[in-house]
Amino acid sequence: MPTLLSERDTFNDLQDQEVHFGYSFLPGILFVALLVLISLLSYLTGASISWLGVLPRNFFGLIGVVTGPLIHSGLLHLLSNSFPLVLLSGFILFLHRRTAPRVILLIYVLSGILTWFIGRQAYHIGASGVVYGLAGFLLFKGFLQQNRSSMAVSLAVLFLYSGLFYGLFPNEEHVSWEGHIAGLIAGLAAAIVYPEGNKQPAEQKPIEPGVVQRHMSNTMGANYHYFGVHYAVREQKKETNTYTYTLNAATGAAKMPTKRTSVSSKRWK
Repeated sequence: MPTLLSERDTFNDLQDQEVHFGYSFLPGILFVALLVLISLLSYLTGASISWLGVLPRNFFGLIGVVTGPLIHSGLLHLLSNSFPLVLLSGFILFLHRRTAPRVILLIYVLSGILTWFIGRQAYHIGASGVVYGLAGFLLFKGFLQQNRSSMAVSLAVLFLYSGLFYGLFPNEEHVSWEGHIAGLIAGLAAAIVYPEGNKQPAEQKPIEPGVVQRHMSNTMGANYHYFGVHYAVREQKKETNTYTYTLNAATGAAKMPTKRTSVSSKRWK
């Protein structure tokens, strides 16, 4: 018998989604807080830590693959990367929660390694390469998956970061456009390596006893109701029928006897 779920259950489901969406931005916020702390300590102590950036084709410069994104040249440089880091990482963690940690780690490391290979002989610092990698992942993911939701995210990235391609060209001397290109390539690589959503559909299994299927009503209105449908699966009883045949000796054919019927001895005139 169908059971109507209470509005409290529906409210709890929606609330869980909202909580998960909010928590998706927490890692990005904590990472930006670390960047602010490092910049603040560098400013207060007067220490120059630019030498911890990526120095291309120098063995010691490989340390910048890990430390380079943590260092910024000033407040404006830090602010220009902080908001995109929180926004883009939050969307990736919410939309691709299964592969998000591996995607972000791949972008972080690969963007630094590619910068080490193609960059100019200078210290490359800042999280711009990571930002371009995150944006590139969301952008290419939509075109590779070919579904509406991913395409909508890709178009949103293009709209919010319309100047994304502007930073790929050597317009300013002190801007690491090589790091931007490396980040974009890293985002493309992450979208190819982790093709989430392209799995083959699983085989449909028989409905098990006690399974509850949730359905949303398609009526127009502000309120939606969920109905829990309980399916009771029982084995089909096999009926066995016994038939008796008699052999006609004259014709050699088998004949099934007719059922007995009740007849009246009274004749109708």
